[in-house]
Amino acid sequence: MQPPPEWEAAAVVDARELPCPQPLLALRRALGKYEAGTLLCVLATDEASWRDFHSFAALSGRSLLRAEQRNNTFLYWLYAGK
Repeated sequence: MQPPPEWEAAAVVDARELPCPQPLLALRRALGKYEAGTLLCVLATDEASWRDFHSFAALSGRSLLRAEQRNNTFLYWLYAGK
C-alpha cells in the first residue's frame, strides 16, 4: 500500500492566468519533464480547466488524485509518469 501523498511537497506547475487549453498543455509538458512518481500540483485560474482536467484524467487513464478550488485558483494533483 502506497503512503498518502504529501500534498504540500508537490512540484508546482503554475498555469495561472493562462487561457484554455494552456493549463492542460502545461500539465502535459510537466508530465514529460518530471520523473515518474513525482507528485505534481497544477495551479490554474481558467474555469474551463475544471472540465479539461477531469476529462483528461478519464480519457488518459491517469488518476486525478485531488482537485479543488481555493478562492479564484483551481488546484489539480497528479503523479508524473505512467
